[in-house]
Amino acid sequence: MHCNNTASFAKVMEHFAAISAIPRGSGNEEAIAAHIEAFARERGLFCIRDTWNNVFIRRPAAPGYENAVPVVLQGHTDMVCEANSDTVHDFLTDPIRLIQDGDILHADGTTLGADNGVAVAVMLALLEEENLASPALECIFTTSEETGLDGMRNFDASVVTGRRMINMDSAGEGEATVACAGGVRTDLVKEIEIEELPAGMTVLSAAIHGLAGGHSGEDIHRGRLPAIQAMGRILQNVAKCCDMRLVSLSGGTKDNAIPRECTAVIAVSDKGAAVSAIRETEAVLRAGLVGEDAGFAVDTACADAGFCLTAADTCAIVSLLRVLPLGVRQMSRDIPDLVETSSNLGVVRTEETHIKMTLSSRSSVESQLDNMQDILESCAALAGASFTHRNRYPGWAFRTGSRMQECYKETWKTLYGTDATIMGIHAGLECGLFMEKIPDMDIISIGPDIKDLHSPDESMSVSSFERMYALVVRMLAELR
Repeated sequence: MHCNNTASFAKVMEHFAAISAIPRGSGNEEAIAAHIEAFARERGLFCIRDTWNNVFIRRPAAPGYENAVPVVLQGHTDMVCEANSDTVHDFLTDPIRLIQDGDILHADGTTLGADNGVAVAVMLALLEEENLASPALECIFTTSEETGLDGMRNFDASVVTGRRMINMDSAGEGEATVACAGGVRTDLVKEIEIEELPAGMTVLSAAIHGLAGGHSGEDIHRGRLPAIQAMGRILQNVAKCCDMRLVSLSGGTKDNAIPRECTAVIAVSDKGAAVSAIRETEAVLRAGLVGEDAGFAVDTACADAGFCLTAADTCAIVSLLRVLPLGVRQMSRDIPDLVETSSNLGVVRTEETHIKMTLSSRSSVESQLDNMQDILESCAALAGASFTHRNRYPGWAFRTGSRMQECYKETWKTLYGTDATIMGIHAGLECGLFMEKIPDMDIISIGPDIKDLHSPDESMSVSSFERMYALVVRMLAELR
């Protein structure tokens, strides 16, 4: 009793299009939760929606599978909301505009939301599939994953009876994730003093753009230039050649995304020397770029300002930008080519009374995550800044003797004739938090080929998505 995968996958894509029309940025998941809840109610399925807009849906076992262990399917409803600077898009009201070029699906100037719309679409399709051979399904749709795993953190797992789980928040065909890093967000806040612009100073803006950015876990090892870090180098070199005061600094949009753009407004005593320093630093940075960052540029222009930061606060902010421990800090000693510890400065903003920097640190070793927190606290102390650590989540340790891992590898080999890969990743997944709630849960995480997550260049291979769906259908049939 197997379903027709081709016909079923058409329904998957219909669901993906439907949820793409519903704005669902982190913290704005009420509408998508209502959509999922209504879907379940219309089909008479057991459904719980909690105050965090997490949704739990249970589908009974198919005939012949009544005694099988229920299978848990899980993914998150929220998406990272990023748009190109020249794209007009309101993520609170506008649908994602899907564009398919051959096998590649992407959006019109924004993130696609395949992270993690693929999981939502697959679960909805499986829940309504009439001829699905499967144990009982328990589908968990969580919220605010991208901003701290808050939905899973607050999900009441007592309703879950299954002990085998497929999380669908990974990206890479033929690769099952079976371990991941833990992480923590850190806010550094530097209170600032404002004074009148010193006489004789010229105000300039410097704007970095054209960088690739990417996911601060999945892409941190690729050598892409983070815009805020690059701006710190530019500002330091300007300060070396003339008197400089910072007026404002703004860059990045998400702490878990490598920043693609950053703008600084500065007052300088020697405009010519400042512009020369900017151009010289731009050339040095360009010489070290990876191919994805080929669009890198620094635009300068005259600007207006009557006030600026004091010399002391300017020095403190620039120094902080230069000493923060960013990028890959340690590679794994157990898993080849896996990043163990990293830190990403994702957002900087200038407010009336302070400048705030938000970082995302990750590590698969809890003691190293503790160490990163200590280092950031020391950096804050040196700059006279305060710090707050928040939304810490645990890693997910590798499990031996996993039935789900073996079923995945066997099913992939049967369907596609090649050996699948079992791997750990540096990105954070909800699986670690879920394992805290149900320690004996046997989990794998899979997904189709998705590129450039968390950026407007995000894209997905539709054919790999179809193969992933066929894999899940076949695995469910095998899990008696």
